[in-house]
Parts: sequence; structure tokens; C-alpha cells
Amino acid sequence: MGEGSTVFPVPLSLAASWDTDLISRVFKVGARQTRIRGSHHVLGPNMDLAREPRWGRTEETYGEDPYLASEMVVAVVKALQGDATYNSQKFGEMNVVATGKHFAGHGQPENGTNVGPVNISERLLRETHFATFEAAVKRANLLSIMPAYHEIDGVPAHSNRWLLDTVLRNEWGFRGVIVSDYYANTQLKELHQVAGTDADAAKQALLAGVDVELPDPAVNKTLTEQVRSGAIPESVLDAAVARILRQKFQLGLFENPYVDPQRAVQLTDTAEDRQLAA
Repeated sequence: MGEGSTVFPVPLSLAASWDTDLISRVFKVGARQTRIRGSHHVLGPNMDLAREPRWGRTEETYGEDPYLASEMVVAVVKALQGDATYNSQKFGEMNVVATGKHFAGHGQPENGTNVGPVNISERLLRETHFATFEAAVKRANLLSIMPAYHEIDGVPAHSNRWLLDTVLRNEWGFRGVIVSDYYANTQLKELHQVAGTDADAAKQALLAGVDVELPDPAVNKTLTEQVRSGAIPESVLDAAVARILRQKFQLGLFENPYVDPQRAVQLTDTAEDRQLAA
């Protein structure tokens, strides 16, 4: 999407190749062009299954099939993150943190509406919509996940402890960072109306497992006072902060937060990159 970057086919088209080696080569280029410009954490890939033809984000996905989409996203995450794991000391200099989104069931919203509720059974979730995320966590060491905007059985994903803690962290062993979708923490109050105040929305999201509010702190501005008042245990906030700091140390942000502009120009949209896109 960045001006001057190499333009590749959309993920749905890439998935039609059934070529995980090709996918890997494409996203290694994406990781490089991102990292050399000073970005270290990308909000992708989209791991949703395209199960609702009226939904407007189908081209972002790797199709409707759990097996094909899982193979594709595993290749993408490995290309973006390289050999990095939760226990790695450092990321490769051309690798970034990948974020699996939107956890989970986002590709089958009611009426095809992007934020519409998802009314499907736990069995269907586990056998289909969870498949890509579970594969990425267990086979590719995915280090970031973004919950979905919608509700499942009336519970918004951003305050769903079963989804983010029971399944993701405890059953699958995910140890990375959970980042909110844009303004989703605020939506707990304004859209879903499960929170009466900003403080309540921030508390619900944090206790469910959401570590970072994106794009900027809004309801999370209340967390300091909530910890001071005892409304939120300090240990819960400490755990979220520790996960974030760990990745920053792994990425070398404290030792070398800067980029070389000349190198960024030289290694962006090269002749080899364009040949691969063609």
C-alpha cells in the first residue's frame, strides 16, 4: 500500500496459485520493504475464511477452504517473522512481527456486514474459522493476533475471555501480543453497549487479554487510575506491558531505532521485486 512499493496480486489471487513457495517469496519482499522503512509490526495477514459472499473483504483472504488458507497463512507468517519465536533473542534484520486477524469468524458475518454478529456454533468455529489461526500459532510461531469487531453469541471478541484466554492462550499456547482492531475497545461502549464507561471498556478488554489499543490510546487512558484505585490488578497490566516490551527488545528497538534512508530507497521496489510481481 505504501507509495513506491512493489504491487503484488491480492491474497485471494495468490492463494489460487496453491504455491506456498511463491507466497513465501512475496512476503519476504514485503517484510524487507516494511522493515527498512522503520516499521516493525504489521497488521496482517488476514486469516479470515471467506464464507459470506456479500462480505466486502473477501479479496484480503486466502479463500474459503480451511486447509488451503492455513497452508497459505503459515507460509506468510514464516516469511514475515523469519525464524523468530517467543523465546528468540532477536529478529532477523529483515523480519517483522506478523498479526493474524480477525480472530475469529469475521468472514461469515450476518448479512455480510463487516461488523455484523457471527451466529455460528462452537463446533463450526473450531473446525473452520479457528483453523488458520491455530495453524499459524502452532506451526509458524505467530507473535501477534487481532480480535474481530463482531460479537459471538452476543459477546464482543474484544471482551471475550473464552476466545482470547481459554482458547488462544491456554489451549493453543499463544504467548504473543494481542492488539485491538482500530477503535474496537471504544466500540465496547459505543457499538456493542456492553460497557457503560470508557473505564469499563478498557477494563473488559484488558482482562480479556487485549494488550494494545489501536490506533491510539483512547479508553486505555483510564488504566493508570484504575490500577491506582485497585479496580484493575497491577499484575494484569504488568503482564500486558511485559509482552509488549519483550517484542521491542527482540526487534532491537532500544539499541537501534533508526533507519538508513538511502538504504531504504535502494532496497525498495527493486528490479527483482518487480520481476517477482510479474
